[in-house]
Parts: sequence; C-alpha cells; structure tokens
Amino acid sequence: MSGLVLPPIKGLLLRVFFESADGGYYSPHFERCYEVLPVPEPVRGDVDASIIQRFAYSNIASRCGDHPLSKYMPYDYVLIGGSSHHVSKIVAHWDPRFDIGVYADYWRTIGGRIPRDFKDCDDCHIFFAAGLAKYPPGFFNEKKGFTEIRKTFLKSDRGIYVVGYMKVDEVVDLTEISAELSLRKARYSLREVWEEAIKRYGSKIREIPHLLRPADLPVIVLSNEGNYRLFKEPLPLIEWVENYKLLSDISYTFGIKTPEDRIKYKVYTEEELRDILRTLEKERLI
Repeated sequence: MSGLVLPPIKGLLLRVFFESADGGYYSPHFERCYEVLPVPEPVRGDVDASIIQRFAYSNIASRCGDHPLSKYMPYDYVLIGGSSHHVSKIVAHWDPRFDIGVYADYWRTIGGRIPRDFKDCDDCHIFFAAGLAKYPPGFFNEKKGFTEIRKTFLKSDRGIYVVGYMKVDEVVDLTEISAELSLRKARYSLREVWEEAIKRYGSKIREIPHLLRPADLPVIVLSNEGNYRLFKEPLPLIEWVENYKLLSDISYTFGIKTPEDRIKYKVYTEEELRDILRTLEKERLI
C-alpha cells in the first residue's frame, strides 16, 4: 500500500520579530504607523566588529520617524529564548529584510522552517506575521526599563498581524555550495562558502544576520524587486481588545481558526495560496 502523497507546499505564514519570549514585548503600533523590531541575538566574540555594527539597533532606521530602532529598546535588558540579556550584549537579527527582499532560515527537515518544496518552486510565497501593541502616546519618548515596557505591553490593546510578504524567486542552499567546494578543494573555510554565494547571487547574501554566526550555512530566499513588500497597514489576524481576543475577517483565509493560535508556522497548498493572494489583491496590498 503506497503512502499518502501530500500536495506540495506553495505558501508559508511565519511569525517573526519581537514577541513575548524573544524580545519580551511586541513592536509599537501607532495611529498612522507601525514598527517591526527584529528579534535580539547575543553578540558573539568571534565576529568582526564591523558586522556587529551593521546589525546594531542603533544603526537600523525606524519606519515611523527620524530615529533608529534603538529608541524602542529598554536601557537594561531584553529576553532571548525567555532568558535575560543586557542590551549592550545583543544585536538585531535583522531578518527578513523587506528593504532588499531576502530571508534566511533552514530546511524544515533539520529544524528550520523552509520546506523542501520551495527548492524549485514556481509562484511560492512567504507571508510574515508580527505582534504589534498600542502603547500610550509618547511612551517611547523617554528610555524605559524592560519591566516597565513589559507591564505596559501586557495591559495594551495588541494583536498579531500579517505585515508583509515575499515571493520566492530563488533559493540558495549554502550547504550545497559547501559540498561543491569540498569536491574541488581538499581544504576550504566557511568564509569561502559565503564568498562563493555572494559571487553567484549578489550582495544581498551578505546583508543577513547569519554572518554573526560563523558556522552557519542557512537556506536563503531571494525575492526580486517588486515581489516583496512591508504593508503600509498591517492585516489583523488576532487582536486583544479590552482583554477580549478577537479573530478578524481574514483569519480563516490564513488558516487561523481559534484565538488561542500562537501563529508560529502555517503552510498552504496552491489552492489556499490563491485564496490568500485574492484577499490581498482585494485589499490592494499586492
């Protein structure tokens, strides 16, 4: 008896950016704008200082004003995996990059979130969700400690929203490049793997934070100009309004059927992806 053959995965919904365990609170959602704070990552001693500076929150521009994202960071510590880390010892895991159309992760078969179906995929998409919270007006105009931000966040109206998408135009597997180099050279470094990928696929490759992890060989999704976007207005999936959890009209389209869904990882067939794209077209988001 043959095994069940599942339809290929054509779309993903991934939760990214600050959340309760990684960061400790949600990104700010203002009346006319919202931010998406990259999750924090510990600084590693074996990384070049110029790379660390590239991914410092103080060097990443805000969407909502003439200031860096460090404005929304506490003066003391944040959470990474539920454990506290001083802000002087962390950088931004700036990924996905909606400014250039690149996202890095790992194959799902080894614990990542990229399905093998994406390897040679025609018309596949990734949708990204983020937690956003409505803090009091002017709340971030003065530096706050983590405890104050966290308490305010837990009392706020907040929700999980779809904030952007990328079409999967090319998938770069750095482990494959490493295997190719091993056939050509008796000895080679992981830095050579990255340099070969940059030579083949362009400078986008060096703009992902996995460079902070010298031993990393991720899968990199590249999206062509015009095929990626951070939405001007976020699309609500689940919202907490006056302590009540509410599903939105588009929740079911994205496979969200209960307010208790944590929305970490969703996969979509071709038919489900078409429904999502029709919804976004109707909302004039794509």
